[in-house]
Amino acid sequence: MNDRPNRLLDLLTVVVLAGLLGLVYLLPPDTAMQEVEEAGLLRACVPPQYPPLVLDVANPDSERPGLEIEFLREIADRLDLRLSLNVNSAIGSDFNPRNWRVTRAQCNVIAGGVVATDLTRSFLDTTPPHLDTGWVFIGDDPGVALDGRTIGFFAGLSGRDRIALSRFLRDQGATPRVVQSADDLVEGLQAGDFDVAVTDALIGRQIAGENDWEVVWATGDEGRDPVAFGLWKGDLTLKRALSRVIRDLEDEGFLSDLIEKYGIAPIEGVYEGAVQADA
Repeated sequence: MNDRPNRLLDLLTVVVLAGLLGLVYLLPPDTAMQEVEEAGLLRACVPPQYPPLVLDVANPDSERPGLEIEFLREIADRLDLRLSLNVNSAIGSDFNPRNWRVTRAQCNVIAGGVVATDLTRSFLDTTPPHLDTGWVFIGDDPGVALDGRTIGFFAGLSGRDRIALSRFLRDQGATPRVVQSADDLVEGLQAGDFDVAVTDALIGRQIAGENDWEVVWATGDEGRDPVAFGLWKGDLTLKRALSRVIRDLEDEGFLSDLIEKYGIAPIEGVYEGAVQADA
C-alpha cells in the first residue's frame, strides 16, 4: 500500500503546527503587570456610588469607602502598589462596557459592580468572583403572589438579563414600573406607589435593612451571577497577580470580614416560582 499521501499529510501537519508556534513567539509580550509595577500604581475606574460596593470615593480616609474599595486597597497594598481611583459616572449605566468610556490610560481595573456573565466577558476579562448577586423582591411582604400588584424595578448592576425578568413579572400578572435610582425605588415603596420592589441583591439588601423591609430571592440558584473586577483582555500577567492575592485574602478571611462589615447578610427566602436560569 502506498503510504506517501499519509506521510505528506503528517509533514503538512508538522509544518502548520510549527508555523502557529512561530506566530506565538512573534506576539508582543504581555507587560501589563510590569507597567503597573513600574508606575507603582494600580488604577481603578469606579462609579461615583454603588452601595455597598462603592460608598465614599471622595474621602480617602473614610472608614466605610465601600466593600470593593477596601478590597482593592488591600490588594494593592499586598502588591506594594498605591491605589488610584478614577470616578466614572458611566460605569454600570449600560449593559455594554464599551459604552462606559473607560480606557487603559484611565484604569487597569474596573470595579463597582462588574457582573462576570458571558455578556460582560465578551467585552472584558474578569478576576475570580468575590461575591454573587441576583434579583430580589423587597417590601413589607415581598413573598406573596404578584398577580395584580405594581412592582417597582431598579436594575442596579448592568449585564444581567432584564428582559427575562420583565417577562417573568408579566407572566405572574404583575405590572412593572421602571425607576431610575435606588432612591426612587425607596420613595415609591414608602409612598405606596409600588406594592413590592425588585432590584439587584447587593443594593436590595441595603435598602431592605435601612427601611426594616423583608427581602427574598426572586431568582433560584441557577439565576444568580458572580461579581468580580473587570480587566482588559490580554492583561494576563496582571490577572494572575490579582487572582493570587484575591485567593490569599479569601483564605485569610479578609473578604468574609468585609462582607460582615458591610452587612451583606445571607438571604434565606426564595419567591415561590422564582425566575429561572435565563434571568
